[in-house]
Amino acid sequence: MQLNPKISKFIQQQHVLSLNVVLPNQLPWACNAFYVFDQDLLNLYLLSELKTKHAEAMLNNPMVAGTICLTPKTVAQIKGIQFQAKASQLAGEAAEAAYQQYYQAFPFARIIKAPIWSLQLQQIKMTNNVIGFAHKIHWQRDIVDGNY
Repeated sequence: MQLNPKISKFIQQQHVLSLNVVLPNQLPWACNAFYVFDQDLLNLYLLSELKTKHAEAMLNNPMVAGTICLTPKTVAQIKGIQFQAKASQLAGEAAEAAYQQYYQAFPFARIIKAPIWSLQLQQIKMTNNVIGFAHKIHWQRDIVDGNY
């Protein structure tokens, strides 16, 4: 389950992701969220209240997709990742550990009383045009017993 160091470093250096979900009525929805990266578990943690469209969608269908990217002005500087993940609302000790990481990165978030979510990364494709035009690095979580 080793993540390529270039992918890991990129995810650690950023803090906003675009999350894409499918609503219960089968329509797509997207949002942006602050996140922290748990490199040991290969999870992204974010806060979201249950009343949001994306939280409702994650409860209904935990498979999500998203992006983390830079916003350069030239094609030669494009760098970012596309990912698939399995979303879950955390509770208990897992939630406490995730909140601790999240609040360390974003102290202002302590005033937000929202559930914390884990996006367990399943697949990643990194594009890095800085290395060379259309340079790609792929990663996939190991499959065990038909599950990621």
